[in-house]
Parts: sequence; structure tokens; C-alpha cells
Amino acid sequence: MGEIRSPYFSLGQNSFGDNSDHIHSPYISYGGEDYYGDYAEIHQDISGNSYNAQQFVKHGKAPRRVGGASNYEQESDVCIYKVGKALRESKKAMYSPQKISIGPIHYGKKNLRLMERKKSEYYEIFWKDRVSKAGELHGAEDEFWNALKEDEKKIKQCYEDDFDRIENPEDFLDLILRDAVFIFELFLKYSENEEEFKKDSKLKEPGLRAAIRRDLILLENQLPFFILEKLYELLPENIKGKHTEFKALACSYFKRHLPRNNFSPAATMPLHFTDLVRSLLSFTRKDKSVEQIKSFHSATKLRQAGVKFKVPLEHDSLLHVDFRKLGKEFHIPQLQIHSDTESLFRNLMAMEKRLYPGQEYICHYINLLSILVVKPKDAKLLMENKIVTYYKDEVAVRDLIYSLASSTTDIHSFYHDIFSAVDDYYKSSWAKNPAYFIEEFFGNFWKGVGTVSAAILLILTLVQTICSIRGLS
Repeated sequence: MGEIRSPYFSLGQNSFGDNSDHIHSPYISYGGEDYYGDYAEIHQDISGNSYNAQQFVKHGKAPRRVGGASNYEQESDVCIYKVGKALRESKKAMYSPQKISIGPIHYGKKNLRLMERKKSEYYEIFWKDRVSKAGELHGAEDEFWNALKEDEKKIKQCYEDDFDRIENPEDFLDLILRDAVFIFELFLKYSENEEEFKKDSKLKEPGLRAAIRRDLILLENQLPFFILEKLYELLPENIKGKHTEFKALACSYFKRHLPRNNFSPAATMPLHFTDLVRSLLSFTRKDKSVEQIKSFHSATKLRQAGVKFKVPLEHDSLLHVDFRKLGKEFHIPQLQIHSDTESLFRNLMAMEKRLYPGQEYICHYINLLSILVVKPKDAKLLMENKIVTYYKDEVAVRDLIYSLASSTTDIHSFYHDIFSAVDDYYKSSWAKNPAYFIEEFFGNFWKGVGTVSAAILLILTLVQTICSIRGLS
């Protein structure tokens, strides 16, 4: 039997094919040696391609917070971080803006200068066209500047960077002002008329609008949400249109990432756009316990045991997964994979590790997918049941999930109760064996014909043999 390895983190290991003997299981692998913590022990239930993690040690190097929401409190006001060196070197493009810089971290980079000119054009449009036409220009720009001056220290405390590159304090505030105004004008244009927004000559470059939306979600490419909300409140109501609250306006712009259309923004203020998108995809509840995963099975093995995969008709979030033992149904909301999906999840996961220890719900969701999707045939099964949609094939889906899962090594999950329920069902002989037999030998018409034909041939051969023995006697 082939070795069992990790779907979460592997160094010096190539991606495995559909016929590979490598089965991946949640612990770290370094170039052929498995490791989790100082005294790693692994207990493997090889039979049936199921994985048993009961003997994982509890003393891993990374501190774990188990049993519900963490009591963790931030030691500072920092909420906008630089992605760690290891993550950046592995997938630099996933964490770096491709078209536009927002905030100070990527400010001044050569490949982003084109959008600096477009930002200046939007700045002029905002004040001269939008604000002036509304008869509200007098003193408005000064109000913005004074608000920024008032909160300058608080804004800087949100960033991990010390801003040595920006020598003049007023240059820093001017940067924040211009980025904030660009965001307001962009969001308002989009909310007023999406079709007209698509015709905007300043953003007519193919793929530019999508690239800007993608860049606005990057963890390193953020403005603090509180200052955007404060500046937006200074605008007259006749400029804001139907979105009197900035949070609702931002949600409207990022609605592509919403699991449903009738959303309501979370009650708490997000820290920035990365945090906002996480709140739209994740749970609003914080009372789900986080416990160790003990056993788990791939999608095809579960299907062989009679489990049906379905997209729920209604769900609160992308992460709202459920297993209904009575109906043998695994309910998973549909994941629509786009060109920016990997970047989106990588930044959400990077943020969770810094800001939400013990509540890394997006990380847990990706781990769940990586456990279900071990091989391309697992991805194909989920695609056939509309759990995952992608214009590429099942190999690309498996590779994407595997790549995302490589950045997290956690064996604790708020899905632990679902894993336990699925494992109990899988291990029950009355459920597993008959269902597996039917799936394996009568999965479709031709399988059934082949099975019956083989059985008849075996019986005839047996009868002929018995008759021959009797004839000789």
C-alpha cells in the first residue's frame, strides 16, 4: 500500500496523479518524512482509503485554540499586514496587486503607475463633477483633510509597516485621501448603473475592472475601514444615492463573492475589505466549537458508501456545510471557481492566521475540501453534483484545492462534528457494504449486465464441473 501523506502541506513532493498510490492525510510532510509537532505519532486505518488521526499529538509547534471562539485579544491595532515571507515566495502573484495600489505598502511600484494617473482623473471627477454638481463642493475637500489629520495616528497604527519610504507626513495623508476618493467614485459609479460602469472609458482596458476588484481584496492592499466610513459620512445624502451607509455600498461592489443576493451586512464594522469579504462568505455565529478531526474519507469513498452530495436550496454562507445521516446526504453550498478564486482564498486564509486565531473558518473550509478531494475523480464527483463549478477540468480543480490547502496544517476544525457523523455512518456495516456492492457492481446498466453475465457464467462453469466429476465417478 502506498504511503499516506498530507493534503495540507508538503515540501519536495510532486502533485500526484489519479492512479498514484499516494493518499494525502492532514499532517506536515517534509521531503519524504512526516512530521507534526515534537513527538508526532500517526495511526493509519489503511483499509477503505480512510484516514485515522486519533494519535496526532496535541503538542504541535503552532499554538492551538480548541473548544470554541478564542479569548484572544489583539496586542495592538494592527490589522493590515504584510504576508509572511514563506507564503510570498511560494505564490508571490497571489498576494501582490497587479493593477492598483491601495494604501502605503505597495505605493510607488512601477507596474502600478498607470492606475495612479487614473486615480488622479477619478479624484478630479469626484470633486468637480459629482460633489460640485450636487452644490456641495465648498469646504468638502477640507472636511476630508481635517478628518484624516484628526485620525492620522490611528490610521498609521493599523499598518504593520513603519512607512520609512514616505518621509513627509502630509504625503501619507494625501495618499490615503486620493485612495479613499478613488474607492468612493468607483463604488458609486458601479452602484448607480452597472452597464454604464462597464462603458467607463477610463477603465476600458480588457480585464481591468475585474483586476481592480481582485486587487481591492488583497490583505496588503487595504485602507482601514473606519476611515472610509468616517469620510463617507461627511458626504451629503444626495451624493450617496440609495446606499446611505458605506458598508452597504461596499457589499454591493463585492456582491460577486456573496453566496446569495439578499445579503445583510454584518452588524460589526469590518477592519478592511479583506475582512468584509470574509464576513460575507463566513459565519456570523461565533459559538461553534473547534475540535480535533479524528477520521475522514474522500468523496468517492463516501459515494461508494451510499452518501449523496447535494447543493442546499438555502444556506447562510458558503461555509454552511451539513451532513444528514438519515437521508445519507452531504449538503455543501456551490463553490464557483473564477480566475481570482485562488488569490481570494489565499488572502482570506493569510488574514485569518493573523487576526482570527481559533476562528480560522475559511481555512477549515479549504481543509474540508482537500479531505474530500484527494484525486481528480473526487473533484469530478463534486463537479457532477454542482458542488464545484469551473470552466476547467477535474484535474485543475483538484490541483487548485491541493494548492490552497498547502498553506494550512491544522487538524482542528469547526466541522469536527460533521466529520464524526460521516465517519460513524461510513463505518456502519449495514450502510457501507450493501451500498458499496451496488455502486461497484450495479452502478449503471452495463455494469449490471456485466455483473449478471459473469455470475451466470460462473454458475454454469460450476454446474459443468460438478457434472464432469459425477460422470467420472
